[in-house]
Amino acid sequence: MKKLLPFSFILFLLLGVIVGNLYLLHKELEDFYNLVIKEETARVKSLVEGTLAGGGDPVEAIASYMENSRLLKGATFSLEGREIIIPGSDVSDKFYKVTIEAAPFKFTLYYDFHYVRELNKHIIYILLSLFFFVSLFILVLFAILREYYKERILLENEKKERDRLESINLVIHSILHEVKNRLNAFRLLIYKIERACSVPEVKVLKEELLNLSRYVEETADLRKPLTVDKEKLNLKSVVDSALAPFRDLFASREIRVQVSLNDCCIEGDFEKLKSVVVDVLKNAVEAVKEKGEIEVELIKKGDKCILEIRDSALKPLDRDKIFSPFFSTKKGGFGLGLYNVKRIVEAHDGRIEVFQTKKRTVFRLTFPSC
Repeated sequence: MKKLLPFSFILFLLLGVIVGNLYLLHKELEDFYNLVIKEETARVKSLVEGTLAGGGDPVEAIASYMENSRLLKGATFSLEGREIIIPGSDVSDKFYKVTIEAAPFKFTLYYDFHYVRELNKHIIYILLSLFFFVSLFILVLFAILREYYKERILLENEKKERDRLESINLVIHSILHEVKNRLNAFRLLIYKIERACSVPEVKVLKEELLNLSRYVEETADLRKPLTVDKEKLNLKSVVDSALAPFRDLFASREIRVQVSLNDCCIEGDFEKLKSVVVDVLKNAVEAVKEKGEIEVELIKKGDKCILEIRDSALKPLDRDKIFSPFFSTKKGGFGLGLYNVKRIVEAHDGRIEVFQTKKRTVFRLTFPSC
C-alpha cells in the first residue's frame, strides 16, 4: 500500500502536466487562427483599396484573389440594400465570416477553417476525457488512502489493545498466583477434614474447589485458548443444574421466573457450559434487582440448540464492548464474566449475541446439536 502512494502521486502529476499542455495547445491554436484571419483580411482589404484607388473593379479583384487562396472561399458585397454573391463564391454558415468596408463597398468574407475547428474540437474532447479520468483517478486514490489509513488505525488500535491486555494480564497473573497458593492451603485443610469425618458437604466443597482451580488456571493467561472436554450431553440438564442455586435467590427478591426447557443434545463440557449459564443468569439477576422478570427458554431449531435468557431490566447496552475483556458497567467489576462466557461458547463452536426488544434484554446462545 505504501509503495503505491509515490507511484499514484507521479501518475497524478503526469496527468496534470498532459492536461495543462493540451489546454495551452488549445489556446495557442485559437490565437493562431485569429492571427491568420487577421492577416488574410488585411491583405484582402489592401487589395480592394488599391483596386479602387486605381479605378479598377474590386469585385473582380476579390474573385481573382479567391481563385488562388486556400482560406478565402467566398465573398459578398452590399449594393442598394441587397446582398450580392461574388461569382465563384462558396458561401456557407460553417465558414468564418469577417466584414470589411472600403467606401462605397461593404464586403463579407467567408474563410474555410473547418479542419482547424475539428482539430480544436478534438482537443476539447481530449481535455474533457482527461479531466474525467483524472477525477476518477483522484476518487480511486482517495478511496485507497482511506482504506489504507483505516487499516492503519485498526492495526494501531489492535496493538494498543494487545499492550493493554498484556499489562492487565500481568497484574492478574500476579494476583492469581497468590490465589493458587491459598487454594493449595484449602485443599490441604479439606483433605484433613475428610480424614477426620465423612460428610456430604466435604465432597461438594472439593468439587467446587476443583472448579475454582480450573477457572483460575484458565484465567491466569487470557491469551491461551480454552480447552474443553467434550461429551454428548443434554443441554437441558446443564440449564437445570445452573438454575438450582438461584431458586432461593429468585424467591427472596420476588423475581418472577418462567422456564421452558426442551431436550437438546450437544457435544460439550458440562461444567464449563454450566458456568456460562450461571454467569448469564447472575448478570440478569443483578440487572433486574427486585420484583423483575426473567425468562429461560431452550428450544431445538433445525440442527441448532438455542438458549435464550431474557430479563425485564432494559438497561442501556453497548453491544460492541459488552463481551470485551475488562469492560464492565458494574461498580468494582473486573469485566471478565461475559468475556469468559463468549470464550466458552465459541470453544463449543457456538455463538452468543445480545439485543433488546421493547420489553426484554435477550442473551441468545446458539450451539450445534448432535
